[in-house]
Amino acid sequence: MQRPIVILSHVATHAVCEGFLPTAQRHGQPLLLLTDHAQEHWRHLADAQVTVDGLEILECDVFNPLAVIELLHAHGQRPLAVFSNSDHLQTSCALIAEAFACPGKDWQICHAAKNKAEMRERLQRLGLPGPWFKVLTPGAQPPADAPFPLVAKPREGVASLDVQLCRNAAELADYCAAFWQRQPSRALLLEAYMEGPLFTLETLGDGQRLQAIGGFDVTLSPPPHFVELEARWNGPLSRANRSAALAQVAAFGVNFGVCHSEFILTANGPVLVEINYRSIGDGREFLLDRLLPQGWFERILALHLGEPLDDSESSSAAALVHYLVAPHGGRLLAASGSFRQEDHGYWTDYCALHEVGEEIRLSNSNKDYLGVLRLIAPDEAALQGHFDAVRSDLRWELA
Repeated sequence: MQRPIVILSHVATHAVCEGFLPTAQRHGQPLLLLTDHAQEHWRHLADAQVTVDGLEILECDVFNPLAVIELLHAHGQRPLAVFSNSDHLQTSCALIAEAFACPGKDWQICHAAKNKAEMRERLQRLGLPGPWFKVLTPGAQPPADAPFPLVAKPREGVASLDVQLCRNAAELADYCAAFWQRQPSRALLLEAYMEGPLFTLETLGDGQRLQAIGGFDVTLSPPPHFVELEARWNGPLSRANRSAALAQVAAFGVNFGVCHSEFILTANGPVLVEINYRSIGDGREFLLDRLLPQGWFERILALHLGEPLDDSESSSAAALVHYLVAPHGGRLLAASGSFRQEDHGYWTDYCALHEVGEEIRLSNSNKDYLGVLRLIAPDEAALQGHFDAVRSDLRWELA
């Protein structure tokens, strides 16, 4: 009996349904998707017109590793590989992989990466660079010695949702009151504000060796909110600081599978801000799959199947992700539609994220994007010219 590749998923995402599932199918093994939203995944696959032969989807509490282990035993399944791309399921996935002696991540490192407070405490224990921080349980008062300005965010948040710069005690009090009115049971993390540009590091590891694949130089909206506006692949910032960034991620304990980390370049060097112990998202994973000679999804799954890390070839092409952000709330009266073009080393992909007639309510996060433009060109000069031409043709109108 062939052993299945098991994928754990929570929300049905493009990365799972259009990236990892079709890639896993090519290995010729039975494919089992475990999720707490089975119908949502079937709908997503149907809407995307993706057919995965031999796919079985079972519904269970994927946040409970014991429930998953019992389900697999009940179905007589012993996985060949256990994988998840969900932020929320990395710890559960690591424990399940360990239970079946499959290649996997250290569950303690997964937990520390996901919980922002635990991440900061681990950085502090290891003597790695990091800012002042404090956890606020619901209803707690901020410490009197809090260093303003500071950044307030959910302790287990995602993207830039509910992240805000607070310049003084009054702004922090207003932020806490508004946040706990919406989400009364969630803890907050306060961090000293670090000034400097943001860049990312994308890594792969096989448990023995950790490899820097590249990174993005990221442009953010001005404070008090931190919304990504643009990301340039292997820009000067990420290239110049790659070795120092890789050393910090390795020292934290990351050494297996794919990891997406974010750094602020301060006056004293790069400081690790966030570890997402899964693939980069927001469509950039598909950009990397096209940009990198060995692809992206295949290389990640190969590690979970026990293959050693290969020495990747780099690409001389340039790439850019540009986000079109709604300038204000309102009804979308007109907007450019999605399109994709490829011609002689140039690749263009524009994804419209809202339909005409939709009401846009600003959240000061990536939920405010009207569309995402992804570009690949032969070199940086060609990329800039291509971007200027494509961007000038994109239109929208908000009431």
